[in-house]
Amino acid sequence: MLNTFAGLVCLVLIVVVTGCNDSGLDSETNAVAIGQVCIADSIGTLRLLGKLPTCDKDGSSCRDACLAGDALSCLSKAYIAQKKEFGEDEAILFFHRSCLLGSAHGCTNYAASIWASSHTDARLTCARRTFEKACQAKEPFACGMIGRLILEGPTTPDQIKEGRRYLEAACDELEGFPCRVLAKHLETGKLGNYDHKVIRTLLKRACAGGDPDGCGEPITAAETFH
Repeated sequence: MLNTFAGLVCLVLIVVVTGCNDSGLDSETNAVAIGQVCIADSIGTLRLLGKLPTCDKDGSSCRDACLAGDALSCLSKAYIAQKKEFGEDEAILFFHRSCLLGSAHGCTNYAASIWASSHTDARLTCARRTFEKACQAKEPFACGMIGRLILEGPTTPDQIKEGRRYLEAACDELEGFPCRVLAKHLETGKLGNYDHKVIRTLLKRACAGGDPDGCGEPITAAETFH
């Protein structure tokens, strides 16, 4: 399973990069990555790709393969960058390139970096559009994040109904993260009445669908979100 969504909540900085840097990505790529253009307008049909390649210790082999056009190498390099102190900016650039190269997981992580940082309404709209494109590829974390964007923040009664219907459908189809998001929002009472036993069922479905935070018998869904 790909390390989708790894370190999402740690991506709290907006990338401000000009010129060339240690990532090897050029200034044009960096300009797009900091939000001058919505990436959803630059990507076509996304794909769920295979196993991540193993990089050398400093990630240079994956960096080189990424720059040569390998989307999975971009993902591996991004995850390596996330583990470094102050590596968030570099990780975002490689998620961005992975997304441009057609990786649904790269787009999910890149959109998550927008959502987790300070953002304008336009940037948040871009994040949702990017999640939607990744969700079309059946990437469960992207689908779950759409549910969060619908429900977290000011909502109308119609939006609450939309969010519940959306998450229930995504959970039924994909399991994984959408099930855990649904459980979280059911617990708040915002979505209306529910059988309390369903929370345990939803968390088990999240775990079975590849969302590790749903595993381990958590008492509540809320405690699995950090």
